Amino acid sequence: MAGANLPAKKYKKTSPTQTRLSFECSGGSTQFIDIGLALSAANRKFARAGVYYYVNSVEIYNDETGVVDFHTAPDTWVTKNAWNRGFQLFQKMNSMVDPVSGIGRPKYHDFKVYLDSRHKSTGSLLPSLHGINAAHTALTADEWKYSEFVSADDDGDTTQQADNFFVHLLGGHVGSSDNWESVGLIKSYGESRSTITQETPNDYPVVTTDPLMNVFDFSSEEQMNDIIEGLRDDNDRPPYSLTNYPGESTNSLHHVARIGTEVGVGRVGRASGFCAPFGLICIDPHGVSTPFRVVINLAVGTYHGVYAERA
Repeated sequence: MAGANLPAKKYKKTSPTQTRLSFECSGGSTQFIDIGLALSAANRKFARAGVYYYVNSVEIYNDETGVVDFHTAPDTWVTKNAWNRGFQLFQKMNSMVDPVSGIGRPKYHDFKVYLDSRHKSTGSLLPSLHGINAAHTALTADEWKYSEFVSADDDGDTTQQADNFFVHLLGGHVGSSDNWESVGLIKSYGESRSTITQETPNDYPVVTTDPLMNVFDFSSEEQMNDIIEGLRDDNDRPPYSLTNYPGESTNSLHHVARIGTEVGVGRVGRASGFCAPFGLICIDPHGVSTPFRVVINLAVGTYHGVYAERA
């Protein structure tokens, strides 16, 4: 009888999603993946940029001996707060025109940022679909425009035009005060917030020769004085830089994996997973001059079929 030899239930998956994404990379150059963009292109669904995505594993298919490093933004409170500050300012900027023009937010409005200034120059890879004999076709995206600020700051330039600039997470600002190209979110965050002072909070004016202080100092080696000096002078400054924030300098990427390939092991390498804040990944090959393939396997979850967390 037709249909008798069937599973008890029809195929039912809450959100069928392609979570294995394949990217064709050129050899020898640093490249970038934006998971939100890649998921959107591969699944015809809008996946937001402003979330933390999780990678279960990553693979490299390479035809020569070499290594490939993978980097992300540091997964710290500084990165999160810097992004949120930029997001709030971007939302406030756009809300200024709502009562004036009546123009609402576009359907795919989002706060999209670059990982660093190199990402802005290079752009993001799109995932590929594959055929036989190593044939492949990159998927396309009609539009994925990174967020641009329009500043009202009067910079005194002769053109009398608003200063438009993009933003990136890591590294310093690019451009000059009258013509910013891209602004570093973490550097801007560090410059905008107050912190503890440079003074040493425990630098008390203790006089170790005070008679009452030495009533119980039975030691000829001045034990009590040494203890007092230790409490007064040691560990009264923070165990981190007062002035520098992780992520504000040029080379601030967080290393999450290195994969090596060589002819003797079939030219395939694998590494375990990692968190990718805002879905941004840097691919940095060393000793690789020919094209290679990167495959990322995303964790499965309830956000369009993948696991993601809000910033």
